[in-house]
Formats: sequence, C-alpha cells, structure tokens
Amino acid sequence: MIIKSLSVRNFRNIASADFIFDPKVNIFTGNNAQGKTNLCEAISVCFGKSFRSTRPAELIPFGSAEKQTAIELSFTFDSMPDKENVIRYEQKGSRCRLKFNDIELKEAEKLYGALRYVLFIPEDLYIVKGDPSVRRDYVDFVANMINRVHNVKLYEYNKALKQKNNILINMEPGDKSAALMLESWNDTIAKFGVNVMCGRIRHFGSLSALAARFYGQINGGAEQLTMRYESTVMGETPFTAEDVELMYDTYKRRLTETYERELKMKYTLVGAHRDDVSFAIDGMNAKDFASQGQIRSIAVALKLAEAQMIRDKSGDLPVIILDDVLSELDAVRRSFIINHIDEHQVFITSCNLADTDKFENGQIWNVSGGRFELKEG
Repeated sequence: MIIKSLSVRNFRNIASADFIFDPKVNIFTGNNAQGKTNLCEAISVCFGKSFRSTRPAELIPFGSAEKQTAIELSFTFDSMPDKENVIRYEQKGSRCRLKFNDIELKEAEKLYGALRYVLFIPEDLYIVKGDPSVRRDYVDFVANMINRVHNVKLYEYNKALKQKNNILINMEPGDKSAALMLESWNDTIAKFGVNVMCGRIRHFGSLSALAARFYGQINGGAEQLTMRYESTVMGETPFTAEDVELMYDTYKRRLTETYERELKMKYTLVGAHRDDVSFAIDGMNAKDFASQGQIRSIAVALKLAEAQMIRDKSGDLPVIILDDVLSELDAVRRSFIINHIDEHQVFITSCNLADTDKFENGQIWNVSGGRFELKEG
C-alpha cells in the first residue's frame, strides 16, 4: 500500500500540517521533541491504534481540549492502485470517531489486516537485549500477525497456567486432593502449551531466515545472524510444528520431573511461558557481545522480515515506519536503510541531517516545533 497524503490538525504538538508523500522514501529530520515521532503516531492512529498511548486525552495538546483533533489519510492498495481510500480520525475530549471511506467504524480493530504497517521504535532494541518475556511477546506478536487464532491459544494457556500456579501457592504439604488437581492441570497445560509452541515455531523458521537475509544486506555481508528458539520443554531435542505427539509427551514428562521443585518454588518451572529466543552474530551471543549498532541492525532486520511475511501472506506491501533508526549505525548500514528498502514506502525519522548525506531518492522534511518544511532538491 502507498500513503498518498496526510492532513493533521491539533495532534500533540502539531497544530496544522499537510503532506503529499513520496511513494518510496520520506525522511523527517530535526532535534528531539519537535514532532517527528508525533507524525508517525498520527499515521498509526489512522491505522487503528496509537503505538505510544492508549489514552485518547494524551493525543490532544495541553490546554486545547475544546478543539477537535482531526487526521485524514489517503492511500491506495497495491492491488487497486487507481482507487484512493480515505481514513479520517476525529477526537474531541474523550470522544473518538474513525471513518473508513465515510463509513464509521465502532471498533478500530476492524481495520486490522487490511491496513497493516511495520513499525520500528527504539524500544524494539529490547527484543534483543531485554528480558526473555520481551522476546516471547515478540514471537507471539509475529505468530498472531500471520494467524490471529494464536492469541486465543495463548490466552487459554495463560489462564490454565494461572489456575495451576494458584494451587501451588495455596497447597499444603500432603494435600492429596490438590496433588490430583495439579496432575489434571498439567495435562491441560501440556495440551495448551503445545498449541502455543506450535503457533510460535510454525512461523519462526521464516522469521529467522528472513531476518538473517536482511541483516546480511544491512551490514553489506560482513556478518551473519542466526536465531534459535529455546524451549524449556524440548531442550536440545530437535522438533517441528508437526511433532505434536512428541512435544506433548515430552511436556508431560518435564512437568512430572519438576513436580517436587514446583512444590517448593510455588510456580510452574517449565513450559511455553519460560521459552526464549537467542540471537548470535557470527556465533557470538548478541545479547552479551553485540554493539549498539549491531543490536539496532538486528531489530531493523526483524522488522523487514515482518514486512516480507505480511507481503507473502496478503500480497500487499505494508508501509514501513522507522522511528529514530539511524543513530549508532555506521555509514554502510545507514545507506542501506535510506536507499535500499526500495520495494516498500518508508517513513524514517532522524535527529541528525548529516545521517542522510548519502540519500539518493525521495523527500526530506525539516521538523521544528511541530512545523514541517519540505527540503528542496
């Protein structure tokens, strides 16, 4: 898809701004807190949800609640390039309205799937260097991006896990009734846990292969990225999404093996909720040894992999938004990002105009105080 134009009124620090975008690369440069990320957020609001805030009141400039926030975005799908679609977001106070081609939507999620975009924000660096829970959440996000049933399976698993852990917390020594309940919940957790693991690893191979390919392109082929799904259930035993029986039997066995420790620790020690993903650059663990530039490159490679997976599934190219992506990258990596993500429409923000000195084709806006000035030439 291609975003043709955008009109923003009374949104955060943007009082009024109108854009006609380049179909390829659009770069916004300026100091911190000038409005670059706000513009990216305005696009995300039209696509169904802000990536920064769940509270509508936070989107309105302070002291202007009586004014109406309005964002209008026009775009075309790749499959219908001649048909222009319009999304309009309106907000006054806490009341929000979203219209798609003049049809009012009560639920923004109805746009999900049709208007997907891929977003990089600095917090995505924690996919690589953060806690295992961040990586699990990311893999679950990708799985649900391809198949929305995954979140249902994850909800069922977490609900069963909570029930079991509550029993462990309140269980007294020698309580045979509670022990029988734990055995029953172990069976349920194994079934639901296998569903979650299958949902994750069914698409993990594509994600890891694509991320490795894009990481190599970003660094000019100088380094190799590998990713591994680390299962607390399966350990070093190879498995695929088709090995359901093997996974279930192993799951049940591992829960039995950890039973005594669970009684002491008062929580479930193995399972889909404890799994992790590891990243390695040329065989070295990225979390421990990678530079900030390498970590940022991995995160960007993951986002480009997401975009390719969306394209493979839907046939439509998602818009890519890269917020504060160029800092800590060397010239080779910056050049790839601003010049060689050439199939998608890309929106890039940067604090340093010098980062774009090798920019070849597209548009650059200078941003200051919520105002946007298109750079000539």
